[in-house]
Amino acid sequence: MPTDASSVAAAARSLGAALCGLLLLAGCGTTPAAPPAPEALPMRVSDAPKPPRTAQPLDEAVLSLTVALLDRARLEPPGPSGRHDLVVDPLIDRATGQQTAVTRGMEQRIGTLVRARYPAFNLRPFGTAALDDQPLILLGAITPVAEAGVIPASEAPFPQVYRIWAVLGDLRTGRIVSHETAWVRGPDVDMTPTAFFRDSPAWNREPLTAAYLRTCAGDPGEAIDPAYLRALRAQAHAADGVRAYEAGNPAAALAAYEAASALPGGDQLRVRNGLYLANKALGRDAAAEAAFGAVVAQGLDRGELAVKFLFRPGTTAFWADPAISGDYPMWLRQIARQTEPRPFCLALTGHASPTGPAALNRRLSAARAEAVRGRLVAERPALRPRTVAEGVGASQPLIGTGTDDATDALDRRVSFAPEACAARL
Repeated sequence: MPTDASSVAAAARSLGAALCGLLLLAGCGTTPAAPPAPEALPMRVSDAPKPPRTAQPLDEAVLSLTVALLDRARLEPPGPSGRHDLVVDPLIDRATGQQTAVTRGMEQRIGTLVRARYPAFNLRPFGTAALDDQPLILLGAITPVAEAGVIPASEAPFPQVYRIWAVLGDLRTGRIVSHETAWVRGPDVDMTPTAFFRDSPAWNREPLTAAYLRTCAGDPGEAIDPAYLRALRAQAHAADGVRAYEAGNPAAALAAYEAASALPGGDQLRVRNGLYLANKALGRDAAAEAAFGAVVAQGLDRGELAVKFLFRPGTTAFWADPAISGDYPMWLRQIARQTEPRPFCLALTGHASPTGPAALNRRLSAARAEAVRGRLVAERPALRPRTVAEGVGASQPLIGTGTDDATDALDRRVSFAPEACAARL
């Protein structure tokens, strides 16, 4: 059995050989390349060929993950340029499919490392032009776990450890070429959603998010999920829309979402939310309401719709700031209008974040769901016998941080689920 010292030496030799191979691919010959400027390398390269099975600080975890992912990739020979084109489909939170401060930061760290250490890779923006060249594509996600080294996700609130993982796929072959996992200390993880996802009014479990995550779970040699591949061009337009919206350019965002919606796989909640947000930002109220109606219709047709109503603390009254709650009457109008002609009843469920006593959270979440139900009935009285409200407190968290701010707004959602009406009529 090898000693610890021999294992470390072997790992060092493996990493050194991989780095030398990359230098040769870059055309450096026998002349050593000049080391990158210190400011370009804020992170220390790990000596280990695979990430450790212990929780690391975020920077170190992303570094060890990226080095292992690229060094261990089973790559086909590069094209005529001698370099591998590489794009990153934005990393996501596993539970919600949202992009967050931590996933956005992970992307930036990965990009810094690729540009500084891996000249054999040509990092390009995730867009339709790059997809035409069938590049390598990097995907990844983050989820809370019970402890480092554990793969299954944890539903416990206030997570102390997160698992991050990434895969590299080759669009020329349609296969996964690398898959690595690392663990991060909970205090280093900022789950605040990025601006687009913070502002999006509704959420449900997207089939495309499931396809993205199935690809993320693939092992080297396995096929990239076909549903994910079919929707890639729509994904690229949707990513353009997110960037444009967050850059304060709603006209460009609207054009990107319209382009996405016309493509296979483009009928995504993210795209419908984007059409609502872009039209709203452009002052196109009628178009914004129509887009929100489409959001509701999709959620009801899929059997799940969660809406982020923000309430005043400890009450059933909506937040008084019109910038936040000004569209709530329209949201309620559309939920009522979309529900009334459909042949089902509607169960409303109130949720709470995991702070405060459990019994109080359950009562408050039930009262809020009942308050929303009352507003729907006021819009459409025929819904009175076809709606029911309950509260589940903090028993079904999606985020679980207990911050009671924009980070865990989805934990304070009101969800709407169609159900059979026979027992209620």
